[in-house]
Amino acid sequence: MKYAFFQGCNIPIRIQQYATSTTAVFAKFGIELEVIPEFNCCGYPVRNVDEKAYILPSVRNLAIAEKRGMDILVICNCCFASLQKAKNVMGKNPQLMAEMNAILAKEGLHYSGAAAVKHYLTVLYEEVGLEKIKAQRVNAFTDLNIAVIQGCHILRPREITRFDDSFVPRITEELLQATGVKSLDWRGKLECCGAALEGINNDLSHKLLKEKITGAQASGADYITPICSYCHLQFDTTQKNILAVASGEKLLPVLLFPQLLGLCLGIDEQTLGIATNSTIAIEDIQRLKSLLGPPVLEKKKKKAKVAAL
Repeated sequence: MKYAFFQGCNIPIRIQQYATSTTAVFAKFGIELEVIPEFNCCGYPVRNVDEKAYILPSVRNLAIAEKRGMDILVICNCCFASLQKAKNVMGKNPQLMAEMNAILAKEGLHYSGAAAVKHYLTVLYEEVGLEKIKAQRVNAFTDLNIAVIQGCHILRPREITRFDDSFVPRITEELLQATGVKSLDWRGKLECCGAALEGINNDLSHKLLKEKITGAQASGADYITPICSYCHLQFDTTQKNILAVASGEKLLPVLLFPQLLGLCLGIDEQTLGIATNSTIAIEDIQRLKSLLGPPVLEKKKKKAKVAAL
């Protein structure tokens, strides 16, 4: 199986380990992620400036994938929402579709909506499946508490993203549980991290970030696992910057989900780029490895025998 791998703009430049760890994990299940050089920005930066300028880049990406006969796999939540938004709008507006296709025709492209957009967590959950993931593990974690933060754009607006239940999401939780970690129930897991306000209202952005750090730590988190790339940058970069000028505040280290799963699948920490996370120290890697052990096989529930009448 092969997907057109859509990484967006931030990940190839600032969070390369998200892409490399995801690629390594999917390879374990025989899924190839092909980088398409012709892909461009999803249009997210101009979504509140010009609607057509926002939609066109995603439509072009979809048309490129369609021409190759491939579906798109996305790891950036904002890109996922933008691509899903484009498909939604184009499906409801034939006039806009004709206008966009007139522009795309100059490059020999055409959009019909044939290419699907899939978040990498959905592919892991629905196409690989929990049973196969568990069967492929060589290790599982013990005594490791993780606070996951989903990010805004994967869950909302739910009629566009169509990812899981936006109020009680289970996909990420069950995938985390497959690694053996304890996914904590904490208040900030479905809230905004403040990244959208960075550079506009830094005080509020940092206040929201600190609330999440404090909340996750209070719940007993050893690490935080952001699904959104912008959340990752908040916790892995901005957190260090704001705590550098604060005294007595404890850093909350960051681990990406493919890094956690990758360790359980026997992938080495160098391939997974764990040390590339700026909040991770050598001691963290040593501790993570010390918490890995053979996965405990789950006992299948026996069906109650119905007594013969």
